[in-house]
Amino acid sequence: MKRQGEITIFLGLILLSLWALLCGLAESARTAAARCYLRHGMNAAMDSLMSQYHRPLWEKYRLFGLEYGDGQELEQEFSQFLEPYLEAENWYPFSLQEVRQEEIVSLTDENGQVLEEQILDYMKYGLLNVQWEELTEGEAQELFRSIKEAQAVEEVAERYEEHSIEAVRLEKSLETIYDSLQKQKEHWENGTEELESLDGDGFIRQGKQVVKQLERVPALVERYEAEADRLAAQLEESRGFYGQRQDEISGQVAASLESEMESYETYISQDGERRKEVEALSEASGTGREYVDNVLEEARQVQEYIDQWEPEDEDDELDEERLWRPVVRRWSQYPLLGLDISFGMEDREKEGLLEQVKTMLSGRLLPLVMPENRTVSGRRPDLTGAPSILLYSAEEPSPASLTERLIIGEYVLRFFNWYDHKRQEPGSCDYEVEYILFGNAGDQENLEEMALRLLTLRQGMNLVHILSDSQKREAARNLALSIVGGIGILPLAGVLAFFIMSVWALGEALWDLRILFDGGKIPLVKTRESWKLGLENLLELGRKGNLEEMDDSGGDSGLDYRGYARILLFFVHGPKTDYRMMDLIQSSLRQTQEGYRISRCASQVDIQAELCGKHVFFSLGLWKSVFGTGDAGYELSMPVSGQYV
Repeated sequence: MKRQGEITIFLGLILLSLWALLCGLAESARTAAARCYLRHGMNAAMDSLMSQYHRPLWEKYRLFGLEYGDGQELEQEFSQFLEPYLEAENWYPFSLQEVRQEEIVSLTDENGQVLEEQILDYMKYGLLNVQWEELTEGEAQELFRSIKEAQAVEEVAERYEEHSIEAVRLEKSLETIYDSLQKQKEHWENGTEELESLDGDGFIRQGKQVVKQLERVPALVERYEAEADRLAAQLEESRGFYGQRQDEISGQVAASLESEMESYETYISQDGERRKEVEALSEASGTGREYVDNVLEEARQVQEYIDQWEPEDEDDELDEERLWRPVVRRWSQYPLLGLDISFGMEDREKEGLLEQVKTMLSGRLLPLVMPENRTVSGRRPDLTGAPSILLYSAEEPSPASLTERLIIGEYVLRFFNWYDHKRQEPGSCDYEVEYILFGNAGDQENLEEMALRLLTLRQGMNLVHILSDSQKREAARNLALSIVGGIGILPLAGVLAFFIMSVWALGEALWDLRILFDGGKIPLVKTRESWKLGLENLLELGRKGNLEEMDDSGGDSGLDYRGYARILLFFVHGPKTDYRMMDLIQSSLRQTQEGYRISRCASQVDIQAELCGKHVFFSLGLWKSVFGTGDAGYELSMPVSGQYV
């Protein structure tokens, strides 16, 4: 039987297969192009969303932040920006099913690192002329080491200053014991005179005073021993503290510092020899008191006999001299207690003047160093909902390199107020840099803290210079020897010498601060030529108790107040300072936008879009209808991320 149409059917099947292949290839290419088109649309929508950054934040602080509420409005705005790409009549039909934000990274997130990244991006790309941008990492490391060394030296010196004061107290304890023994001797001599004049009542009164002084001796010796033990224990503890900070101190300074510290240990060693004689006074005073009590009892009996004696006849006379002779003999044999050791200081006035320099800091520091024509601001920033209070949790090491620290510090100095410098645009307070450094609630407290921190820094740097200058160390020793004189032990002069060096560095630091607060400059590392305060001026400073008549003119070289603020920003940089910057930014922008919150300014937004696409050249709609479904679309998830760094 002959068949008709076989070739036509076969050819039809071939053509159908070829058409299906071509349509599949075309649909595959269209799908790839659709993804590319959709990716372009998603990116464009995200760019449009991120372009709505907070304008005042950029204009005042050159920071980008996309302000948002709870995040839902970001999803709606993104959908609106994406919708024109989905509504376009083209080969890429898509419908938007859902938009959800996956993550929002705020400027306040990641412990301040988000803020730092924006600052570094802005500062590094030539938008500002960064003064220290040419500083290499090695140079920054050297600067950091110098500041750490000054801090370590100042902390060690501060502990040994207290030991110097304790040593002076120890000497005063010995002087108190000596004074009591001297009064014992005076009353004994007065008693001898009373016996010579046959005044029994007067002798008994003097004898009681001798007993009174002897009764004081055990308590005085006990106090001396307690102070000696405390000083020895404190010196041992301070030696351990120095061991912990020793790696931060360079060789020459460390050698000089150790040499001065050894004088304390030598002093304690020789005081141990003195202590044996002092301790013996407790037992000797008890023996002496018993001896005097016996003599006084004998004297009372003699006086009682004399008072009750009545002559038997007119020629009967009382020989009082004979009656008092045994008392005189025993009284003359009394073993006087004394101290046959070297102790104390000869020139109390100079030692007191040095201590007076220290006591100048017992009150507020600002009135001491502020020029007369300057006033201190009393402004306070708005810290309601401050990020440093609400968001900061724990200090973590900053990943910023030392050079990056300098750059961030330069940013702070360019965009925030500090003492004697106000931007054209009003800030949240007058001393914003000081707030970033210390975080106190008011300008006055922050400036006071700034003065104290600068004083500590300058004292440390000044002491490093003194320890490195043999002439100044020798001058300090000579002054110490003149204070101790011939009555004190030689190691005490070494103890006082280090105390003098520390006070000398402090006095110079006070002078430095006066110059800085008056707009002058002070070198970070001083030389003999740039040193201003002599030892005579130091004693005069202690005598007057103020800086009124001191020359506060600054030099042409060195760092001004801004330069030292930069150093402190570099040294204390960390998450705390980052969050305090955010406090001030938020407080400043609230002056024009009530309720502004920097924590609601996004630096990065991640969004996930759920879409449904339709096939154009190849559709399974027919086959799906056969199998029970009419859905001819396909689902697509596409993420997109927008960020300012």
